[in-house]
Amino acid sequence: MNKQTLWCLLLSSCLVSPALAQMQETSNPSSETNSEPGIEEMVRKVNIVTRAKTRTAVSQNEPMAIDLGLVDVPGAPPKLTEGVTAKAYARYVNYEDSLIAQLVLTGVEKDGRSEPLDSNDFVAQFNMDSPELDPASPVTIEGNQETLIAALQRLNDVEEDDKEEKETETAEADTGASNAVGSNASKNADAAGYSSPAALDVAEDTSAPTVRVTTEGCNIRVDLAQLVAVQQNRVETTEDGAVSSAPCEDGGDRYPLDRSYSVCGDTIDMETRQATAQYLLYYTDGGGNRQEVTDCLKDEDKVFDITEKASACSVYLDYNEMMAVPQASLAYDNASNNEVQVRSCEPSEEIAPVPLVSVTDGCSIRHDFAGGLSLQTGRHIYELNGTTWQADACSDNGTEYPHETVYKNAAGQEVCAPIINQAAGTVTRQSRKQIVVNGVEQFITECKPDTANIAIQSTIDGCDNPSLWNHDLAAGASYGRERFYYQLDGVPQYVTECQDSEIAYPHQVETIGWQNHDDQLFSYRLTTVYIEGTPKGRFNIKTSEVLPGEPQMAYVYSGEAPATNGEHFYEDCTRFDARDLVQSYERPDGSTHKIVIGEAEPLNLGNKCNLVIDWDDPYNSLFRVSLGSGPFGGPKDQTKTIGPNPQCGSTTYSWVRPNTSSNNDNSARGNVKAANHCSFTRANGTKTIVREDGETIGSPVTQLCSTVSSAASIRREKRGHGHYVVTAQTSVAGYPAHSNSVKSGCLGNWGWLQ
Repeated sequence: MNKQTLWCLLLSSCLVSPALAQMQETSNPSSETNSEPGIEEMVRKVNIVTRAKTRTAVSQNEPMAIDLGLVDVPGAPPKLTEGVTAKAYARYVNYEDSLIAQLVLTGVEKDGRSEPLDSNDFVAQFNMDSPELDPASPVTIEGNQETLIAALQRLNDVEEDDKEEKETETAEADTGASNAVGSNASKNADAAGYSSPAALDVAEDTSAPTVRVTTEGCNIRVDLAQLVAVQQNRVETTEDGAVSSAPCEDGGDRYPLDRSYSVCGDTIDMETRQATAQYLLYYTDGGGNRQEVTDCLKDEDKVFDITEKASACSVYLDYNEMMAVPQASLAYDNASNNEVQVRSCEPSEEIAPVPLVSVTDGCSIRHDFAGGLSLQTGRHIYELNGTTWQADACSDNGTEYPHETVYKNAAGQEVCAPIINQAAGTVTRQSRKQIVVNGVEQFITECKPDTANIAIQSTIDGCDNPSLWNHDLAAGASYGRERFYYQLDGVPQYVTECQDSEIAYPHQVETIGWQNHDDQLFSYRLTTVYIEGTPKGRFNIKTSEVLPGEPQMAYVYSGEAPATNGEHFYEDCTRFDARDLVQSYERPDGSTHKIVIGEAEPLNLGNKCNLVIDWDDPYNSLFRVSLGSGPFGGPKDQTKTIGPNPQCGSTTYSWVRPNTSSNNDNSARGNVKAANHCSFTRANGTKTIVREDGETIGSPVTQLCSTVSSAASIRREKRGHGHYVVTAQTSVAGYPAHSNSVKSGCLGNWGWLQ
């Protein structure tokens, strides 16, 4: 299945989900408009750049509503997109071990006003590294340019109409104010005529309406001018089974707006070489949840200069131009006084390149006896900030000196004394090899006897210990030693001491390890220098050392990434794990060297608070019904508070039937047994928000939860001729129970349920 087919199937399944289907009905009231797009409509498709306002998790398979900010709408002036929120639905699916995000745009909103969009005209699909939208990564949506600009224009037209109405009202108010002075009554007739309402005399009537104040269906209004978020509530009245609600108004619960710098990164202006700190405003609601109310805003009081940092960068050696180029990074010290790097190593703008100079100082001449040549070795140096630096190791620089065998000097004198064997009566001449360097003759061998006169031979016997040889590290060769002798009666007669021979052993090197210099981001190779093929076999000249002239091997930059540093902090109920921005370098030995270059955006772990509800023991109020006074007897109205956990039992009420002229019966007395009745049951509930580390956030809040009985348990009835009957109402409960459902109802009314 190709990706185009997959996209069609996934988008189809996305559009039939309940959330998107509902949006489709809203934006397409008539099915006749869902015709196949023609050539003209496809021409109007443009790439609309959006961005998540906060780091937003995306659900798998099931679409979820998200808010986006408009970054770029082709053809729309910036005024149209300012302050506009794009309403969208997004999800992701797994396909061939990849996370594929799918997004549709369903409308735009500004200042509480909204304009719907056809979700079929605004779609996006892209790969995700993790199931979340990062504010730092823009999201490109392919959409209908004409439709979107028209919706934005309608939002802007409504805003302009509102501004004109406000300007008209302001002008009218200013005109009235210019003609009046004195009391506030002349400015506001409604305010002048306002008086506090009288207290209501509420009778205990079972048919009376019930009123409750609730936050259900009401938003939290953000007042940026006063830096506060206000929980709105409404009054809900229930009368004869009918429920009516008043509009939502500001309530007493207010949450202060705080600044958060940790979520927003600093803005970088490379032209002015300045970085500016950013913050966003947020509040913590009654459930301990963090609510962000603004995008990231610049703090003009926290501006930091960006400067060059040359200490963390090496010098680039340009052998083509024969220049040593100093490099520097760009960094600044942020509000926490931590250094933040904004650019890695590049050629410095403040320190000019310096020339590479070829020199032979510290280098020697390498002798190639087999080739009959000696070769000059050299290296490159450069001077920077008053210090001379070595750029590379000694190597052949192309200058050659041919070997010459000499017996006599320019004055005609023998350069070596001949070997005279008086017993044999022979003379053996000796010669030396020399080279001419800059017009100066230099011998490169010791005196060597000729072998033409007598049978004088060379041997390594007694000269085969490599530890006594001449090891020329600069030339990269070791020279064996020999001595000369002639045979006398089968016994060698040595005519010289051990001296350098013409047998050269080239140096072999092997890397044993590395000497790391993390502070300067380079390493020296630890080398063992050895020779092979000697009479003693392999011989190590240097073991695991930094050789003279060893070049610096620079670390390889491998990128930067955030990493947690074991610290964490809280902003009210929200926990953040602190992270450093770490720059990684790979050493020549394959290990990694990490440098903390600044602070990284902390990891938001979300709400770490729990809502704890504690209930006090309930208490009750007991009342009894008046049975009258005088000849009818009986208790008067009584109300008293009892508790906690009262046991409302039963009592006996006495009553008297009078003897009147219309009734020949004698006075009658009687008793009626009725349960004492509690008029209400009450208990205090206390809400406390406790963070995971045990700290209490904010102050505990206490509310009173009350359950009211509907009627008394006894009553008195008049039956005519002055007859009264006292009866018990068995249908009325003894007292209202303070049950869990009652508590849940109170928690809901108070807005304490999460």
